[in-house]
Amino acid sequence: MSTPAKQSSLSVNLRSLLPALFLLTYPSATLLIHGGGSALSIAAVMVSLVLLALPRNWGGLRPLQWDRVDVALCIATASPFLAVLLGGAWHGAVVASTLDSPSRFFAAAPLFLVLRRALPRTLAWADLSFALAGLAALGILLIAPRDWGFGRLSSQFLNPIHFGDIALVMGALSVLSLNWWRKDRLAVRVVKMAGLFAGLAASLITGSRGGWIAIPVVAAMILYARSRGKSRRWKVLLPAAIVAILVGVYVFSPTARDRVGDVSSDIVQYTHGNKDTPLGIRLQLYEAAARIVENHPLLGLGGDGFRDSMESFAKSGLLTPAAAQLGRGETHNQLFAYMTDYGIVGGLALLSIYVVPGAIFWRRLNAPTVPARRAALMGLTFVVAFWIFGLTVETFDLKVTVSFYASVIAILAAASAYADRRGQYHDVQREPLQ
Repeated sequence: MSTPAKQSSLSVNLRSLLPALFLLTYPSATLLIHGGGSALSIAAVMVSLVLLALPRNWGGLRPLQWDRVDVALCIATASPFLAVLLGGAWHGAVVASTLDSPSRFFAAAPLFLVLRRALPRTLAWADLSFALAGLAALGILLIAPRDWGFGRLSSQFLNPIHFGDIALVMGALSVLSLNWWRKDRLAVRVVKMAGLFAGLAASLITGSRGGWIAIPVVAAMILYARSRGKSRRWKVLLPAAIVAILVGVYVFSPTARDRVGDVSSDIVQYTHGNKDTPLGIRLQLYEAAARIVENHPLLGLGGDGFRDSMESFAKSGLLTPAAAQLGRGETHNQLFAYMTDYGIVGGLALLSIYVVPGAIFWRRLNAPTVPARRAALMGLTFVVAFWIFGLTVETFDLKVTVSFYASVIAILAAASAYADRRGQYHDVQREPLQ
């Protein structure tokens, strides 16, 4: 029979193990298991709510002390839900299905509040999570891919665009996590570099060319952030290495060359009247969205307003039948999606989930600890990449991508802010992962 001391020790170990497993496995579970990422995020949020309500029953957490970061992030994550609710009420028809995805932004707030109170040795379990996700993405495409048509490969349940974008950003976070919490051993460095190339390869295989726009932008941002205080030699070698990687991908990957060539071909065809190319259809939908925003600026058309407008636009000749058919699925631009249905209010609410976390990460680039600064750079990279992804596709039309974005933001925001809770510089590189 276990003694009370042993039972207490077992309870503490279990309590430490649960958040550790979540941080380590969440990105990979999103890609590997249908509904796995959403289920894990919902479970994490429910546990977080219990911890916030009963903090004394959970050891290892510091008292919750609200500050501007907590308030700003909670307001930002609540904004999309409130905008959708307001838009529906204004138009006299709250579409219940439209509330599900935006509510998942807000659901990540409790997770952030709990993780921010956790000890660094718990947060450090996220160290290999992004590398494992990049490797998992490539593994899926090599072992059990699904052909979504036109040679576009992805997982069995996540379309090539979203899958490729997530794989790409996981590769970027993998390489940025080098020496995140301590000086990595050779084996760990190999895994993280492999995660980078696996993420890039997976993105190329899916052919999700819209996400590739993020590569030079993110590379330039990282270069700027990491170059402050570095030697002139470092400032020359790093951009040269980035350019070499990009040129190498273009030269040695027929897929990359073909997809870049497709963009040029689409532009030429569009100028000659053929508007039903992939790029041409997007341009048509953007024009239709701009007209809706112009005519309904404040609160848009209401839930599913853009989709329901496709028939009238096709009859008027503004859209081709092919564009109208695809427009019933999405606008292919995340900002237009919110602004057509919920107006300027919706647009500002959407921007808040990029701008507020981005500003938090930007300020934490000068944090007193190396792990906090690195988490801030990773978070800023993640936000900027997803914003760019949203220029050519609705990143948040799937509940899984909403949960993924919000949960990763919560994890990285907590890791970048933990030094504030400790009140002094703390060298976590001396703390073992446990």
